[in-house]
Amino acid sequence: MECANIISIIKDIILGLSAIAVAIFAWIGLQTWRRELTGKARFETARNMMRLGFELKDKFGWVRHPLTKYHEHAERTKQTGESERESQVLDEWYAKTNRINSVVETLNKVVELQWEAEILLDESSVQSIKEVVKSYRESYADLSSAISTYFEIRLDEAKTGDPYKDKEFIREMRKLIYSAQDDDFSKKVDENTVKLSSVLKQYVK
Repeated sequence: MECANIISIIKDIILGLSAIAVAIFAWIGLQTWRRELTGKARFETARNMMRLGFELKDKFGWVRHPLTKYHEHAERTKQTGESERESQVLDEWYAKTNRINSVVETLNKVVELQWEAEILLDESSVQSIKEVVKSYRESYADLSSAISTYFEIRLDEAKTGDPYKDKEFIREMRKLIYSAQDDDFSKKVDENTVKLSSVLKQYVK
């Protein structure tokens, strides 16, 4: 075999090996890029959900805070002929409704991130997140229902002048709506926030 032919064969072999090497490095680079992209997406999802969890906890506390300020009901349109007592009830109801609506906004964001978490995070983390979100939603439903029921009763009292007969029921509703102290409701929210943070910490290191 002539020297030129040998050189040509060696050249072809080298070119072939180079092409294989390039393909291998490209595949490795693609896999690395995918891992980095997935890791970043996990980090952002976990970080945002942790932030919203703490925000939700604060908003639950704000809804239940016993003091409301004038600006919180200043934009309410007064009804024709409403009495001063009716106005007081409606003003407070308006303020509490706006506060609970802010909880809905944050809760909806948490639910959206839960969908992302189901794609990006591991199964055990997702299950824990689902449990926490479900509990958050239950807390919202309990508080929202209490606000509606309590102020409907108070408004009826203001219109008729007749006190509601079940005083214990009213007392319990008021405690749920206005408590600034640690109680079962706030402890449940706190525990869920701690659980959520604990589950997500592994993704934000």
